[in-house]
Amino acid sequence: MSREEKVPFLGNVTHKLDPKSRVAIPAGWRSAQGEVLIMIEAMSEGYRILKCYTRGSFAQKIEEIRRHAVEHGVTPGEVDQYVGKITGCSFEAEVSTQGKLLIPKPQRERMNLTDTATIVGRGDYFEIWVPAQFEATNTAEALGKLKLDQLFHFLS
Repeated sequence: MSREEKVPFLGNVTHKLDPKSRVAIPAGWRSAQGEVLIMIEAMSEGYRILKCYTRGSFAQKIEEIRRHAVEHGVTPGEVDQYVGKITGCSFEAEVSTQGKLLIPKPQRERMNLTDTATIVGRGDYFEIWVPAQFEATNTAEALGKLKLDQLFHFLS
């Protein structure tokens, strides 16, 4: 059974960064010591974040992007260029034997991430946020702006 079949990334937790700028990954999210994750800088609701995928979920996401783009008439060259931008901004990071993930200095600085990080499950991947920014996206006012939540009222 693959890692994605066993445990989805659910919930959120805020942890302190250790002196080496590593953050602890929730124990239930660790399939094995030494697992390699694919990380990519992204934006969410106007904030800079890190998205973290297992190798398998990253490959599935890239395939989904390719398939969806072709279905919408995007040329193979344009798809390759877009996928190249994604993979060019991505990097591998290993979960240590202590279950910690190093957040590289350039990414920490661009995010303004200092002493704590919030780790947010998103099903087949997770995100790393500056805690105050994650909290700002989860206020009643922020949730009220979500068009889908206005339709389904699942979060509000």
